[in-house]
Amino acid sequence: MRYVGNVSTGRMALELARAALRRRHRVTLFLADSVAAPRSRARIRRFVSAGDLRDALRAAAPSPDLILHAAAVSDYAPSAVRGKVESGRARWQVELRPLPKIVAELRRRHPRAILCMFKLESGIGRPELVRRALAAGRKAGADLVFANRMEEVGKTGSEHRGLLIDPAAPRAADATIAATKTRAEAARAIVAHGATRAARAANATAGAAA
Repeated sequence: MRYVGNVSTGRMALELARAALRRRHRVTLFLADSVAAPRSRARIRRFVSAGDLRDALRAAAPSPDLILHAAAVSDYAPSAVRGKVESGRARWQVELRPLPKIVAELRRRHPRAILCMFKLESGIGRPELVRRALAAGRKAGADLVFANRMEEVGKTGSEHRGLLIDPAAPRAADATIAATKTRAEAARAIVAHGATRAARAANATAGAAA
């Protein structure tokens, strides 16, 4: 595979990059400015805000075969205030406006790439987690969704329990591809299944062209 796009803000990004590099993929890692860059063959692209990340992704080339969109991107941003706000206020009221979904833009810009998005929830059971992951994945046009709950993340340094979901599955009962217990295990499963699908897509395109 000539390119793996990997987007995130922390430890999962690094694990995904390691897993992809072990499989000898070429990796571009979009990494938050506050996260230490790994010593690896990955190309590093830095960002601070959701806007920075959006701009960096738009400028990225060539088009990826596999996109792993693990970033915890802000859904909202403060609305601009005209003029100067007087000092000395006892209270401040901040109005937030919704931001465009980066995962949706990635799907539009790279329709042939295999896209894996992440879905984090809290306070729900696994059946509901799967249903929400399916809905989110289908809405975004994702090929894979890694879904997990806050209650099952970070209890130890490496713990990252979750489910790899296929949004194309006809029933929720058939949607789980893999269940993982650690961050490294999750990264290996995501990269392996994503790379397999990307290779199949490339072969199908080559066959159609021939």
